Amino acid sequence: MTMLIFARIAQGIGAAGSMVMVRSIVRDLYDRKQSARALAIISTVMVFAPATAPAIGGYLHTQFGWQASFIFLALMGAALFIYCALWMAETNVVQGADLLANIRALASGYRVLIGERTFIAYSLNIGFIASGMFAWFAGVPVVLIDNYGVAPDRFGYLMLTGTLGAFFGYASAIWLTGKLGVNRMIVLGTFIGLLGAALYLALPLAGVLTPLAAIAPMSLFGIGLAIAFPSVMAAAVSVRPDYAGTAASINGLVQYGTAAMATLLVGALSSTTHLPLAWVIFGTQSLAMVAAWVGWRGRPAE
Repeated sequence: MTMLIFARIAQGIGAAGSMVMVRSIVRDLYDRKQSARALAIISTVMVFAPATAPAIGGYLHTQFGWQASFIFLALMGAALFIYCALWMAETNVVQGADLLANIRALASGYRVLIGERTFIAYSLNIGFIASGMFAWFAGVPVVLIDNYGVAPDRFGYLMLTGTLGAFFGYASAIWLTGKLGVNRMIVLGTFIGLLGAALYLALPLAGVLTPLAAIAPMSLFGIGLAIAFPSVMAAAVSVRPDYAGTAASINGLVQYGTAAMATLLVGALSSTTHLPLAWVIFGTQSLAMVAAWVGWRGRPAE
């Protein structure tokens, strides 16, 4: 078990690095609005992971044992490593070879970005939106399988229905960003996500405690997340384009730090029904709406 935990930590470090690099590379190649569209396309592919992972993992587990999932991930990781090592070109044209100079530039970047209120608002918006989704991923399996009587293999396919909204949202974001602009997309997507969270809370408050009620409203939440996320990521790394990599790393820290706190909170609450989970999701999305408003007030012209 100890080795498994350490291996998962190493896996998380690698995943975090790739997430930062993707956002930095996009900002190296495109301007603010084009970055949002590019991230929407990338996110459309990325949403396949949480959407299909439970179904794939459940199948591998039942057919080949629990080790099969890790073998599958190792093969995927090896293929990606070979591709990046052989064919992925450098996009940072102002890179330096002086390690100490790079460290000083990194520290300077942190200092400058933390002093930018608009950047902090964008980062918190990313964090709170992600917190709602990660809280749901962490809490809903326990509720559905242990308390609502959903079989583990059926649960994986139910999760697919809960993430359908994200597919629609990302597809819409690719087209809408050019029409509405990054600033409006952030506010629109966050508001739709808040509506989804409100519906997710309203159903258990009304006594509707079914698997469908614990899954379906997240489709509306997913639409909002998918509309806002690419734009807010592009906006955050565009506040100071000269510090795009540092901005992406802070975004990742805030995103997964707030998500970790939300999942810990979900774990500490009762899981007899999905009502406590719904309160956490609604709370995080209310805070995301506040952050979106602060970012809107400090927005640059488009």
